[in-house]
Amino acid sequence: MVKYLVFLIISLLFLMNTDLVEAQNNSFVSVVNPVRGSDFWEMEDQKPSEAILGQMEILRQQNIPATWLVRFDVLKDPDLVKIVKSASPADEVGLFLEITPNWNKEAGVSYRQSESWHYAGSVFLIGYEIAEREKLIDSAFGNFKNVFGFYPKSVGAWWIDAYSLDYMEKKYQIEAALIVADQYTTDNYQIWGQYWSTPYYPSKVNALFPAQNKDSKLPVVMMQWASRDPINGYGDGVQESTYSLQANDYIDYHNLDINYFSKLIDLYTNQKFNQVNQVVVGLENSYSWPKYGPEYSQQMKFLASKRQSGQLKLVIMSDFAKWYKEQFPDISPEQIIIADDPKESSQKSVWFMNPYYRAGWFYNKDGSLFRDIRQYVEGQEEICLLKSCQQLNFATFPTRVLDDVTYGRRLVLDEGKISGLDIKKFGEEYLLSYTNEAGRRKEVKFLPRDIDIDGKVSSIDGLILQAINSQESTDYRSLGLTDKRSVDIVGVTVNLSWQFIKFALFVIGVLFIPGFLLARYLQSESSMFKLFISICLGFVLLTLLSYLLGYLKLGWLIFIYPFLTLAVFFIKRVYLEVDVTGQLKKILSPSYLITGAIIIGGIIFQSLGMMRSGWVYDFGIGFQGPTGHDGIWHQALVNQLVKEIPPQNPAFSGTLLNNYHYFYDLLVAQTNKISTVPILDLLYRFYPLLLSLLLGLGTYLLVTRLFKNKLITLTSLYFVYFGGSFGWIVEYLKSKSWGGESTFWVNQPVSFNLNPPFAISLVLMVAIVLLFRHLVNQGSKITCLILVLLVGSLIEFKVYAGLLVLGSLFLISLQQLIFAKKKFLLLVFIASAALSLVVFLPQNSGAGGLLVFSPFWFVHSMVDFSDRVGWLKLSQARVAYFERGEWLKFITSEALALGLFIVGNLGTRFLSFGVVGSFLKRKIWKNLEFSLIFLLSIFSLVIPLLFIQKGNNWNSIQFFYYLLYFTALASAVTIVYVIRKMNLIGNNYFRITTFSLVAAILLITPISSAATFKSSFEGQPPSGIGFAELEALEWLQKQPDGVVVTYPYDENLRKKFQAPYPLFAYETTSYVSAFSGKTTFLEDEIQQEIFQNDYKKRLVSAQDFFRGKDAEWSRKFLNDSNIKYIYLPKIFNSFLDKEKLRLDHIYNNREVDIYEVLK
Repeated sequence: MVKYLVFLIISLLFLMNTDLVEAQNNSFVSVVNPVRGSDFWEMEDQKPSEAILGQMEILRQQNIPATWLVRFDVLKDPDLVKIVKSASPADEVGLFLEITPNWNKEAGVSYRQSESWHYAGSVFLIGYEIAEREKLIDSAFGNFKNVFGFYPKSVGAWWIDAYSLDYMEKKYQIEAALIVADQYTTDNYQIWGQYWSTPYYPSKVNALFPAQNKDSKLPVVMMQWASRDPINGYGDGVQESTYSLQANDYIDYHNLDINYFSKLIDLYTNQKFNQVNQVVVGLENSYSWPKYGPEYSQQMKFLASKRQSGQLKLVIMSDFAKWYKEQFPDISPEQIIIADDPKESSQKSVWFMNPYYRAGWFYNKDGSLFRDIRQYVEGQEEICLLKSCQQLNFATFPTRVLDDVTYGRRLVLDEGKISGLDIKKFGEEYLLSYTNEAGRRKEVKFLPRDIDIDGKVSSIDGLILQAINSQESTDYRSLGLTDKRSVDIVGVTVNLSWQFIKFALFVIGVLFIPGFLLARYLQSESSMFKLFISICLGFVLLTLLSYLLGYLKLGWLIFIYPFLTLAVFFIKRVYLEVDVTGQLKKILSPSYLITGAIIIGGIIFQSLGMMRSGWVYDFGIGFQGPTGHDGIWHQALVNQLVKEIPPQNPAFSGTLLNNYHYFYDLLVAQTNKISTVPILDLLYRFYPLLLSLLLGLGTYLLVTRLFKNKLITLTSLYFVYFGGSFGWIVEYLKSKSWGGESTFWVNQPVSFNLNPPFAISLVLMVAIVLLFRHLVNQGSKITCLILVLLVGSLIEFKVYAGLLVLGSLFLISLQQLIFAKKKFLLLVFIASAALSLVVFLPQNSGAGGLLVFSPFWFVHSMVDFSDRVGWLKLSQARVAYFERGEWLKFITSEALALGLFIVGNLGTRFLSFGVVGSFLKRKIWKNLEFSLIFLLSIFSLVIPLLFIQKGNNWNSIQFFYYLLYFTALASAVTIVYVIRKMNLIGNNYFRITTFSLVAAILLITPISSAATFKSSFEGQPPSGIGFAELEALEWLQKQPDGVVVTYPYDENLRKKFQAPYPLFAYETTSYVSAFSGKTTFLEDEIQQEIFQNDYKKRLVSAQDFFRGKDAEWSRKFLNDSNIKYIYLPKIFNSFLDKEKLRLDHIYNNREVDIYEVLK
């Protein structure tokens, strides 16, 4: 009797707890391993097979079935096919629909080249037209069947459009598809708004939306890769989307382990109200197996243990799809994900999804609120359904949503703390209830098509509209650059004049005089020549001495340097050799008026736009164009160089600056130190003026010595200052407007001063060519010494310039040694190279691998990218000819693109080709200075055609900048040569025609550059920093030194403002470091990427800190990172608990809070 009673009680309990039993019986995990072949394989120390073999062994040990999704290139690799076929009989093989060129070639479809192979327009089927998608799919399925003998039932890619899914289901009867879970910016595309990390039936016209009836349903079960953390995974960056089930995500970005993974698995498979729970777990074989293999093993062991306990079932994709279809033959069931924070904070979330809407409720530091509500509109077609797209951005696709991430829209139900959170199910309704801080019970009901809040039922669209209209959103513009103040123009002008006087005295006393003490020994040269060389040598002497003293920790001795040189200058009466009066008379004579006018015009053309940066406006300090990033970086670096040499990375605290040439910044730092001229004036006004002046002076000296022709000199100066590309033609054809300076990739002389390391390196290169000529013609030890100093130090002013000069000098010295039996140039090269190594290696130990061999990357991207030339037909033709093996046509298309690249960038300077033959025949092997110029030009062209820079592909285009200069000189020679020839012809018609043609060439030369010059004066600068932030940063600058942490850059913030954009919203910059003079924990991710710094963990840590991670972790973060100050603009609305974090609120104004971290 007792036995029967116990049995009856257990049976009753079982029946009462049907929800729980159902969840346990209906919880699934599918192990899916995407398999990539050799296409785009980037790991040199791992083969594609290594991870696969390791995974198979682990899966066999744990007796876990898996789905292997193989990419097309795997089908063409017999070794990989053999390995995949050796998988367990319980396993499944499907297709991974990631596009690669080999697949396109097989299908007869032109590959869509983009900036990166994994960008949406290249890697997904949506990058192709409908007919092309069908060809690609047919090719993949056909090849798959040839290899495996059947068609796959499961497919995957990080995105598959509804048209392709429908085509594959109807023709090949696929049953399951895998796409990536919601991610906002990861991988440069947005998948945003689907069921939160759970399976569903997609609509026939929108794979992101669940179908609402059988007629609109695609009978394919959509599963999701990298299921996200329901709390921490909702956000706009990599730091959020990497809170996922993927080992590479949670290890690399968050230093988490199997415990975090296990919490997510438990969270997703123990949802008691759901009729089905399912997630996908796996690892791509393109990730490091030694690094992630042990974690993968741990994951599989954990899943096996959960299977053993009866919590979940382990099934392949197609088996789950069959079960799902049997259980839910009509449409997808509703899903509700109830989550406590896996990181054990007090945060909570509830995600409710059904075929009609998705809602994400959160409890966090802001209280109880909806952060995400979106309606699934029946029949709304997905973007790129029937047309090809180069980008995929679902975040801005819906017409009306409540989306905290994209639009900053949220619906706050209760501020403050809540308690007694409870979720219950009543038929088709789900009740969320809690007690708010006022003690009142709050109720939210998720109805099939509506949401009920405290008894008020609202449609989804109505609730969204109500939230948008009633939300008391932050008035971002009131916190932007709207604090207008009057500017004392007279006071600013007087101060600027005084600073200019100090700078002029510095140039004379600290640059010219020390340089002249050596340059005076250059025999048979004019005073103007010695003036130019003296200042250039002054740059080098000051930086080399500062560099040496810095490493010896004797930086204070630099103040003695100008006094010593001044003493020698006057005691030795060297000043008598400076013919100031004679030079002034010469410069002011009528014969120099045109030359002077061109140089002055060129200085204005190159410098005036730059001078608007770092200037005081009525809103604060404004920045023009790229100075809003690059100029800010130089400010930050100069601040560090003022303090110490070698410098700290100003935006990556605790590390020395590495892989960067900083002699220009060191020159500015020492100028500021000695003269006290403000850094802003030096960077944006005085040095740009000086460098543009020296460019004109050096060009004048060089051309008069090379060609001894005044007209060539004048024309050369014109091209050097005002040359432009043919980008204006492309711009006009595209938009009927003028512009297009860098359409073909290369910035033109109008932007000379926007890249100060390049600017000073070009001036030094001109000086080197002049000294080289002097050395070859007259030869002296002092010339050798000066040349070695300039060549040897050039690499730290600009690495590219140093490589060009050293490479060219080496070849010439080798030629002289072999054919002329002369050693002196080889000795000059060896001494220069030795000095280069001394100044370069200490802070560039990792620079050897920065250049990556990538032939024609600039040529192809110029043709392919829509923001460049964007000649789609030529792009498609190139790929098609290559794939079909039509080599003559392929070479023709490449030659056309190459010609377009060269001529487009050169503009009218393509006339320089007219003298190449003459130079080769008459000059180059007879005059070594022409040999040097020729080699510099060749290297400047060839290197960017073959190499890109790691971390920032387009940086290496700067090699081409030097070619612009030398072709400007050669173009002038061509024009004068043509004029001379026409003068010899007595026919006036030919003369008029020739002069008209020359006038037209000169007239169109600066069009694209003139448009850039004009745009720099239109309206206000695009970026700036307001008075309130300036005051806060100036105050912080006066505090004791220490590391500053500030809120990481949020790229979505920019769209909430209008120009001028505040620097915190404009771009990721180092502005806090630049204006406070202190190193920051992390700023300017662009620079850190270029430096190859591992900054992403810091980025995530900073995000976690400001988003309210638990106090214990936050306190440890502050201590471990040696943070002394927290700089927090109020716009980020981040709450810091002063007591728990032990912070002192040391500064406050209307826009900024500054805290000091107490020890």
